Amino acid sequence: MSNVERYNYAFDSEGDSWPARLLRQVQSGSAVLELGPGAGAMTRVLIARGCRVTVVENDPDAVLALRALDVEVVVGDLEHTDWVAALGGRNFEAILACDVLEHLRSPENVLRVLGDILAPMGRLIVSVPNIAYAGVVAALRNGAFDYAEKGQLDRTHVHFFTRRSAERILMDCGWVPRLWDANRVPVAQSEFAWCWEALAGDLRQQLLSGWSDFDVYQWMVVVAPSRDARAWEMADLRAEAGRLREELEVLRSVHEPEHTSLVEHQKAFAEAKDIIHRFEGEIRQNQTEINQLREQIERLASEKNDLFKNLQSTQNTLAHTQHALYESSIRRRLRRLLNLN
Repeated sequence: MSNVERYNYAFDSEGDSWPARLLRQVQSGSAVLELGPGAGAMTRVLIARGCRVTVVENDPDAVLALRALDVEVVVGDLEHTDWVAALGGRNFEAILACDVLEHLRSPENVLRVLGDILAPMGRLIVSVPNIAYAGVVAALRNGAFDYAEKGQLDRTHVHFFTRRSAERILMDCGWVPRLWDANRVPVAQSEFAWCWEALAGDLRQQLLSGWSDFDVYQWMVVVAPSRDARAWEMADLRAEAGRLREELEVLRSVHEPEHTSLVEHQKAFAEAKDIIHRFEGEIRQNQTEINQLREQIERLASEKNDLFKNLQSTQNTLAHTQHALYESSIRRRLRRLLNLN
């Protein structure tokens, strides 16, 4: 299998595949320098997006495939820097070094010259395999470190990176990381699946404990020259401010009707509160009047009881008087009869 066949692939440029995510870091219509593009799988997408693409490649089969595309092909070995002269002092808004640095014995050589090729406020997009991938660790635990035609242990890889070592070499060469992203691949779906399954379950759990990046197959980092660090920081702040303003406008447009409704509800609530307050005052006044009426009723009831008692006493008195009068009348009649006799 030739190099061009090994690195030629198709992908959905609008999907979530790793190449698609890398290319989202390049603005349409940009002047792009692509290092080691192989047969041009990503190059074709860049062309379709209106980018002006220049490629640096030394594989003869890949060069033939690239020349069939509408790109400028610079034949050069990235291990050396003589290819830079062929660019004629031009600058590029974006430089792609995707899955390239691991093939170089001295990647720092190319990283140092790229700073002079990048346009002001441009970006270098780098992706490298992550040798700290859990599958590689599992293979080592099983005593295996077998090179293959492609993948983590591609037989043409001569340099290995972790996130820390990639960051260190970039910063040593004058680059400042601006964005990191990870291509996460389940170990069971990788070329190391058998190594992972061969590990005891408790050992797998021990390896995964506290290891959030165990499934990172590749790292992507977008970097800018250290000379542009302040400008990038200001640009990031402006972009963040713009994003927040847009979110605010969206929230305002979405919630404006709700806000209007809320204001109306607040107004209605205030009016209802006034009505309730008025009703409460009336209720208190009515309660006072009720209490007064109850007092009057109790007073009248007491007067009624007193009057009833007085009436009963008067009735008793009248009854006694009537009885006394009746007895007196009988006595008078008896006397009268006795006197007549």
